[in-house]
Amino acid sequence: MTTMPDEAGPAVEPTGHAEIDEALGRLDRLDDLEISNHAEQFDAIHGVLRASLANAGRDPAEQASP
Repeated sequence: MTTMPDEAGPAVEPTGHAEIDEALGRLDRLDDLEISNHAEQFDAIHGVLRASLANAGRDPAEQASP
C-alpha cells in the first residue's frame, strides 16, 4: 500500500472574488472530511467556478475604469 506524504500543498492566494475564494478554501478543508463526502464537495466547488466563469465580465462593479 502506498501512502501519501503528509505535506500541505502550496498556499492559495486570495483572488479578490469572495465566491471563488470561498470555493478554494473548501478545497483546503477536504482533508478534514470523510472521503465519502469529497465528491459532493468537488461538485459544489465546480458549480461555483463554472458560474463565476459564465458570469465573468457581466458584473458592472467588476469593470472598474482606470
